[in-house]
Amino acid sequence: MATRDLCSALNQFSSVSIMATSRQYIDRLATLHFIALINAFVGESGHSTDSLLNGTQLVSDDLRAGDKLISVQQECMILRNALRLTGAGHLGLELGHRCRLAAYGIFGFTLLSSRDLRSALELFFEYPLPLGTGFDLTLVEQQGIASLHVSAAFDIEDELRWLAIEFCLTALQSVMVDLLYQPLPLSGINIGFAIESPAAPYQGYFNCPVTFDASRPNSLSFDAAWLNQPLPCANPTAHSEMRAHCSVLKSHLESPRDFLASVKSAICAGFDTSPSLSKVALSMACSSKTLQRHLRAAGTSFNEQLCETRYQRAQELLLRQMPVARIAENLGFSEAAAFRRAFQRWSGCTPSQYRSQIKH
Repeated sequence: MATRDLCSALNQFSSVSIMATSRQYIDRLATLHFIALINAFVGESGHSTDSLLNGTQLVSDDLRAGDKLISVQQECMILRNALRLTGAGHLGLELGHRCRLAAYGIFGFTLLSSRDLRSALELFFEYPLPLGTGFDLTLVEQQGIASLHVSAAFDIEDELRWLAIEFCLTALQSVMVDLLYQPLPLSGINIGFAIESPAAPYQGYFNCPVTFDASRPNSLSFDAAWLNQPLPCANPTAHSEMRAHCSVLKSHLESPRDFLASVKSAICAGFDTSPSLSKVALSMACSSKTLQRHLRAAGTSFNEQLCETRYQRAQELLLRQMPVARIAENLGFSEAAAFRRAFQRWSGCTPSQYRSQIKH
């Protein structure tokens, strides 16, 4: 698309969702923008959306719901499915490369209308929304070199952490290229993993030296002079208006997130006595009807939150090799058979099959 076409689009934006992030693993929710990228890639590999969503309690129609929020557990399950279905060795790099500015909706247009690259990047610090994978982003300038440091603030297995870091670094590069309307020469990339990996795939995406040094942060570096590069679509009036929209959208995402986090925490605290709607409502100092009303407003139900929380805890305990009977007791099930049936309904496989899949 030509520069003038994108600039003219600044005055034609519509309200869309923005991906949310949080430092808290249990309460981080996300919209489906990132999942849409994954679905497109998996579809090109000849696999169906249903196979990508297996074990998430989501259906294909959910991907077309702009206001649908998903949990970090659902997001991670989708990533595991994508890795299994595609066999892609560097899925994060490919997804990040596809993550163009338009994929971020209003936030993308807000970045595009910024005064210069530095101003646009500062928006990532104020609204760490688009990364969608639980990252903290900082800008460090030393001796004429600017480095974007990416720190992971989530607790997932190494394979998904590696994928997420690849995605974040590549997506940042893609966004900056779109903002500048020209390639941004990088001076270096560091992946903060001790595991050695061939540099060739990374150089194909970044075209710069790549290091794997666990003593240094995950980072993307370039000449600091680019920070003051004016952006072609800078528009102070549109920028101010769209920043206000970003604040509203962020609050819409974070309000249900915080409330649902409280509900899930209350459910976790009640596992020993088999959590129920009335018990959770009592612990939150409200009536059952009030709790149900707030859950409906957040687009969910008590049973859905109970299942999601149990499913998350079950995954954790299965990874610890806890016996199924003990897991059932830990989660408030009356018997192991009831837990097995519930787990198969949540994930599409039995607890033993899930353990086997994670090992491989």
